[in-house]
Amino acid sequence: MLLAFSDEGTGPVVVLLHGFPLNRSMWDAQVRALAPAHRVIVPDLRGHGESPAPDAVYAMDLMAEDVVEMLDGLGIAEPVVVGGLSMGGYVALALALNHPDRIRGLVLADTRAAADSPEAAAKREETAQAVLKTGDLGPLIEGMVPRLFSRSTFRDRPGLVPPIKAAMEQTTPAGVAGALRGMACRPDRRDRLGEIACPVLVAVGEDDAISPPDEARAIAESLPAGRLAVIPRAGHLAPYENPDAFNPALLDFLRDVPPHA
Repeated sequence: MLLAFSDEGTGPVVVLLHGFPLNRSMWDAQVRALAPAHRVIVPDLRGHGESPAPDAVYAMDLMAEDVVEMLDGLGIAEPVVVGGLSMGGYVALALALNHPDRIRGLVLADTRAAADSPEAAAKREETAQAVLKTGDLGPLIEGMVPRLFSRSTFRDRPGLVPPIKAAMEQTTPAGVAGALRGMACRPDRRDRLGEIACPVLVAVGEDDAISPPDEARAIAESLPAGRLAVIPRAGHLAPYENPDAFNPALLDFLRDVPPHA
């Protein structure tokens, strides 16, 4: 799978993976902050943005292999820092567990290590079928947006909402269905967190209603080298909602990640 991506800056490589059903534009503020001292590679995951959207189940392990293929295509063999938000976090976690030799640091933002409950998986399948049948993403978007942002974002920074809705509207029904089905069948990774030896930043919006701070704290405490950053005035899209708090936490973490020998 040849992914569309942006590649900016020079220095140690940082790869950032977006959430569902978004695209790489959600990381624009992080690219600006990191590019002066890092090479920041930001792909559109399969089915999203400008990347192809085949009719298939986009398993998280498969999406992780897409990222490896992208790195190989760029000639990047050294270990990199990989970060992901929500679904991107599921992919980053799969990458860290399946290819530990490719990872020197990990960032898990507003994401979960647990699998879907049977009820949540069934709801994803129901939504996938509805989107494929009607071709209409409107109900999905209208149902998701109120849960993505903190109340303070809606109140104080409402201009952040339309670009996210626009990104969601650009995702195809096939891409939405493939990702929903892939997330529904992802395995529970909680019992494998202890295998991740590299430094890990677990970041979460203080108002995240989808993957709340208590869940992020449990992930951080299960990691051999985990640290937790709770981002104020942010919900499920913490890097996007409050980059003024997220970016310093990310830069501090990157400074502490040992360089590749």
